[in-house]
Amino acid sequence: MYIREYVTTNKKTKTKYVTHRLVESFRVSEGSKSFVKQRIIMHLGTLELPKSLWSKLSKVLEARLAGQASLFEQDGPVSKVADQAMEHFQFVQQKEKETSIRHSEREMLTIDTQSVNTSTFRSLGPELVAHTFWQRLGFDELLEQCGMNVTDQALAKAIILGRLIKPASEHSTWKWLRNQTALVELLPADLINIGKDPLYEIGDRLLLHKKALEKGLREREAELFPQERALFLYDLTNTYFEGSAKKNKIAHRGNSKEKRTDCPLVVLALVVDSLGMPIFSQIYKGNQSEPETLESILERLYSAEETLFKETLPTIVMDRGIATKDNIALLKEKDYPYVVVERRAVEKDYLKEFETAKDTFEIMRHGSDPEGEVYIKKVETETGCRVLCLSEGRERKEKAMDSLKEERFLQALGALKGSIGRKNILLATKVAERIGRIRERYPSISGHYEISLELDNERKKVVNLSWSKKASRERRSTLTGCYVIETSHREFNAKEIWELYTTLVRVEDAFRDLKTDLGLRPVHHQLEERTEAHLFISVLAYHLLISIERELRRQEDHRRWATIRDELSTHQRTTVIMTDADEQIHHFRVSGIPELEHTQIYKLLKIKDPLRRKHLLVGKRL
Repeated sequence: MYIREYVTTNKKTKTKYVTHRLVESFRVSEGSKSFVKQRIIMHLGTLELPKSLWSKLSKVLEARLAGQASLFEQDGPVSKVADQAMEHFQFVQQKEKETSIRHSEREMLTIDTQSVNTSTFRSLGPELVAHTFWQRLGFDELLEQCGMNVTDQALAKAIILGRLIKPASEHSTWKWLRNQTALVELLPADLINIGKDPLYEIGDRLLLHKKALEKGLREREAELFPQERALFLYDLTNTYFEGSAKKNKIAHRGNSKEKRTDCPLVVLALVVDSLGMPIFSQIYKGNQSEPETLESILERLYSAEETLFKETLPTIVMDRGIATKDNIALLKEKDYPYVVVERRAVEKDYLKEFETAKDTFEIMRHGSDPEGEVYIKKVETETGCRVLCLSEGRERKEKAMDSLKEERFLQALGALKGSIGRKNILLATKVAERIGRIRERYPSISGHYEISLELDNERKKVVNLSWSKKASRERRSTLTGCYVIETSHREFNAKEIWELYTTLVRVEDAFRDLKTDLGLRPVHHQLEERTEAHLFISVLAYHLLISIERELRRQEDHRRWATIRDELSTHQRTTVIMTDADEQIHHFRVSGIPELEHTQIYKLLKIKDPLRRKHLLVGKRL
């Protein structure tokens, strides 16, 4: 084999083009005569390689085509050109093979174009992504290990992927499965005519294997998304019930994070790692005190069937809702490293430092708050260290909230004073009662004001009401936007400790995703077990959501699942109907050709459509 140069001339522009090809000589016999001919083995495009190296290149290519190694492989320029040539050659060979297969399998029909129509449109795009990550996380294997048969696996896949793609109640998922999605074509068992009750019952079965499923999923996620540091973030949220839920043992009134004080609540505790991957979840009664949950969570972390650590305990990161003085002592007692903001207002102990924070602290910028700086300073303590923090973004937010509360507090006092002046309310006991209610409405502000009553001679009626601001109000203004991080990690500097604490946003994001994108709220179930199953299904769907988003981040794509889901919703699977020349009616079930945006997402996530074209001859036109 050798390389030959070809020159072609454009007849209109007279421009000459030079290309190169790898050719081979062979002898052909015709009767008594024989001839030497050439055949093209490989197109090389236009070579930039010096002509002196063409011989080496031809030998390298000849060896590679024969599946052998060449002595000239170590020649850098030659090897690089050979790599490019072989890549193009293999691409051309593959395309020719695919074309040959397509031609051999094609079925030619004479079709009445007036009969062509479509029906049974079903969403396919989000389903393909969900199906692929279901396989990557090994859900089917985990369910099989839990003793579930193929039908149970299909039901579990339907209810969990339904919560991910079309978050709603189990009843709505059943209707979606029948009428809107191509997911039924991706399931291991036929559920097209399934009733709604099995979708409720599969949630009960999933709940029975909660610990095994959560453990198996986090082990698989640790393989897919390895991390250097064991960092566990812990927090709680609650959601509300629709209906009275009187028969539900875990439905209780409490402090609703969604301001739904009119509804009974249920509490979900979640432990996630620094990437937001769930470690495990726990469900509590709606009136559960947040700080009291920590001990049971630590016991579960340390139990033999739950632990992910052998020698080093993970660092526990918590916000002030859970970080009471007793809970910090509990972490120390059990030797857990920790990073917390204590529930007690520790910043009051560092008033002087915060007064000069913007002049003396280290300055850094918070990634999620570009409008303001964050000032930090490390302070050593007997058992660890603290980081004093002043966030301009938090300062602005707290000042705005404080100003609004103070304005409303003063308006309420002014209104009460006006009532006293008009003699609508005079009795001291009634006025004191009104003042008490105003203080209850604005507890963070009222403590900074002294309220005085001027009584008549009999000291039974109020003749005037006055108030004055305490010095503590100024101290509060100084500490607005300030907080103190406490940690056992003496070895870290202020920036490292602050960055560890800010990872708490991962668990906050998890709760946002669960409530907004995964149908956690509201809860319609009136039975305890069905409530727990509903919450657990959302947590299982979150495993898929966070895995999809983590893979996107690895590809430097920062879109959320909700965005990807909406963009892929236009990729569908359809039935094409047509009639041939013999009046036979054909149904072709096909996936639509992905549009550019679909293709880009599929390429990022390495998604392939496993569904094949289906051809069904349904009968004859009458």
